[in-house]
Amino acid sequence: MSARLPRAVPAAALFAACALAVAAPGAEVVILKDGFVVQGQVHKEIEVIVDKASGRSVPIIKSNGFDMINEGPKVTIFSTHAKQLGAITPDTKLRPEYKAFTTNIPGFKSFKPLPGPGDTTVDDWDPKRWYRKISVKVVGAAPEVIDQQITYMDPYYIAIRSATHRWWQTYRTAEWDPKLVRRLLMGHPQLAEPDGKCDPLKRVMLAQFLLDTGWLQLAKDEIDRLKRDHSGEMEKGAKEQYDKLLANVDVATGELVAREAELALRAGRYNYTAELIAAFPEKTAGAKEVTRVAKVSADLKVAQERYDAARRHLRNIIDEIAGLRKVNALVALAGGGALATWVPPKNVPGLVLDLAAAGERVYAELHPDSAIRIETFVTLAAQAERERAAGKEPTKKPEELLATAVSGWAKGKNGARPIPDEAWQLWTARELVLAYQRGNTMNERNAVLGRYKKNITLATDELAQMISLLPPAQAEDLDNRTGTQVALGKVKDTGIYKRTTLPAPGHPQGIDYLVKLPPEYHHGRPYPVLLVLTHPGISTEEVLNPLLAEADRNGYIVVAPEWAGRFNKVGWEYKGEDHVFVTAALRDAVRHFTVDNDKVFLLGVGDGANMAMDVGASHPDLFAGVVPVGPIPKYVGFFDHYYANCQKLPFFVITGDQTGAGMMNLRRIYEKWMPYGFPAIWSVYRGRGVEWFAAESPVIFDWMNRKTRVTGTATLALGDFRQPWHMLRPTDTRFYWMEADEIVTGRSGGAPVPATIQGDIRGNNVIAITQKGVKRMTIWLSAELIDWTKPVRVSVNGAVPIGWGGPKNIAPSVEVLLEDYFVRGDRRMLVLNKLEIKTVP
Repeated sequence: MSARLPRAVPAAALFAACALAVAAPGAEVVILKDGFVVQGQVHKEIEVIVDKASGRSVPIIKSNGFDMINEGPKVTIFSTHAKQLGAITPDTKLRPEYKAFTTNIPGFKSFKPLPGPGDTTVDDWDPKRWYRKISVKVVGAAPEVIDQQITYMDPYYIAIRSATHRWWQTYRTAEWDPKLVRRLLMGHPQLAEPDGKCDPLKRVMLAQFLLDTGWLQLAKDEIDRLKRDHSGEMEKGAKEQYDKLLANVDVATGELVAREAELALRAGRYNYTAELIAAFPEKTAGAKEVTRVAKVSADLKVAQERYDAARRHLRNIIDEIAGLRKVNALVALAGGGALATWVPPKNVPGLVLDLAAAGERVYAELHPDSAIRIETFVTLAAQAERERAAGKEPTKKPEELLATAVSGWAKGKNGARPIPDEAWQLWTARELVLAYQRGNTMNERNAVLGRYKKNITLATDELAQMISLLPPAQAEDLDNRTGTQVALGKVKDTGIYKRTTLPAPGHPQGIDYLVKLPPEYHHGRPYPVLLVLTHPGISTEEVLNPLLAEADRNGYIVVAPEWAGRFNKVGWEYKGEDHVFVTAALRDAVRHFTVDNDKVFLLGVGDGANMAMDVGASHPDLFAGVVPVGPIPKYVGFFDHYYANCQKLPFFVITGDQTGAGMMNLRRIYEKWMPYGFPAIWSVYRGRGVEWFAAESPVIFDWMNRKTRVTGTATLALGDFRQPWHMLRPTDTRFYWMEADEIVTGRSGGAPVPATIQGDIRGNNVIAITQKGVKRMTIWLSAELIDWTKPVRVSVNGAVPIGWGGPKNIAPSVEVLLEDYFVRGDRRMLVLNKLEIKTVP
């Protein structure tokens, strides 16, 4: 493990009451409303006051203090409003109490603050003393030496103290090199073998430690090493512990396979799920894991059988209509030359052949997760198959069956109908929408729109339903990838490709970004996306490596805009026009890959974390959550206003307590968030600065997997809390269904004064807007926001807006739907019409 000197600041005093002492995590558990679990010692933040009469220091609960839980290596701040009530369920996985190893510092030499930045020389850890020295060059003086000693180590975390400086660090054990951890443990008095002879009991304790850390294979290696180094019978006590260890390894193996199988199935990795099920050690696994894997196996079987049946019936119907059944029989006898002589059958109408071509597309796009869309077709096709086998005329003709498949695929299971004309119109509408998405100019898109209006008679809400199921407009050829594959360290075949977006504002050549697809990616199912924003001082490899492994396990597309190189000297500047690095990369990914817009997350490290907080607070309706790691956010003139924009956007901030202004500014933000139940948590590591916390990767994905973007709702409120949306820049003006098209900001005593907007859609179709500093605005209406059969009333600041008049009937507009979908590429938050309103700022 390398040393990273944090900023020498007293920010840790903000959390002095957390008692980040070396102690085994308690049994207290906080379960948030989405099921996210935090385990440790729960308490309120306190402050110390001095009793004037006695002169004694008295701890009291801090008036604006946080609710927090001390997990050992970190303290996590949460809002009690986001906490689940009730007892912990038996299925909740809790961290057990671990065997810990400790050392004592012989004596404290001084309590100096850390020196300023300088070149450092770091000694290796002494495995017997758990001690090392760090030498820091100081300008104009002798190098300053920092003593460090590991004082606590268990499988969950490690604590390090300094005998010379006010510096106490904590790490997750899983962050460290396993070889270093093993070497240190072998040097500890409780595990050392001073005579060089193998001590079975000590080796068992070592292997159990490695197993509890999550290093299953290393634990197995340690068992093999024990077998090799020890001959003869073990003593009774050692043998009992050894047998217990073997049982624990069996249980851990079963638990690992069960967990991986559940993740793989959820991620759409059907082949890998089958491999895991085949490898599951059923005879040695625990009963709970056997039940879990049995459920995964059953779910896999149902999905696979549904998919296989859909493919078989669809293939048969297409071949029958196209006259290929006879050709296929000839191929079996005479080889592939028979296909070269195939011509479309003359007695099959063109419409039916067109449906057969559409059926081929359905066949190619079909995925086990989406096969349910043509379940009605499968039912009817199976019925027809049985009728033919019984010598009866099938109830449904082949073209009717094919129409059922095509219409169900286009509109979803409930839209499946055995009417060829309707099915072809749906398919034509689908193709025109995709063509509209590919139009680079307004003229091209208007030409497609004209064709749509001329040929399609489809209700706009039905079109919206169809759009929600579309594939990417320009689906990437997965066998012939575009872009350039990028190496990661020494690994060449990474599956990471550098792509360039279309021209974007301020970037006529487009914006470069990296993209990595999860294993078994298929355009036929939507995938969550993690947008990663790196830091100029932290290598892309250091950030992406642990994230990519977890992204693969959880089935995420990873997108990393290449922004940092242009900001090396200045860092993130909080300019709204720079948000395009994120928004353009996301839009381009949506154009080429099947993205679940309700599961898009933003993660940044260092300056990338500042960028993530800025972009998230400015465009909260784009994301399901934001994960800033080591941010130093701008508070005055920015988050003192934009904090309110995060009232429906979950944040998971991870940082060290030695980030100077970062800690202080984060505290000011969370003091505004926590009392009102904003969906945010904050994990703070002791003695650490701006860095990447590698062990948090699985925790981050667990947190993200529980999140789904908040879509447009009628009342933008958090319980009884009413807070408007704040706007300081013309780039940050759309919030779910409200958008300020022109704003007027001001200044007061040199500080910026934002424009604000707030809105409700109440009963009887009343849209009530409160605004300040907005000249023009747009209300974006999705299907569920209003009753489209009744007139709409609008009020702005309690009055009818300029030129609005009385109540108006609003009809869905295909023009608005298609253009908004083109601009944003959002298949989940579709707009059926808009209201453009003039206001008095």
